[in-house]
Amino acid sequence: MKRVSEKPKISLQEAEKHYQSSSKNYDIDSGESHLAYYRDKHPNYYRVLSENV
Repeated sequence: MKRVSEKPKISLQEAEKHYQSSSKNYDIDSGESHLAYYRDKHPNYYRVLSENV
């Protein structure tokens, strides 16, 4: 059984690239910040970024 609390095996560089490319799918008119959108849609990548700020 996979543990949910496991840290994702994603490099910081991969997470940064993924964050930048996700802005193409983000709708500015939604009223939600891109960071909030990213946190909700891509939690594993968000975790890597937030741990390296």
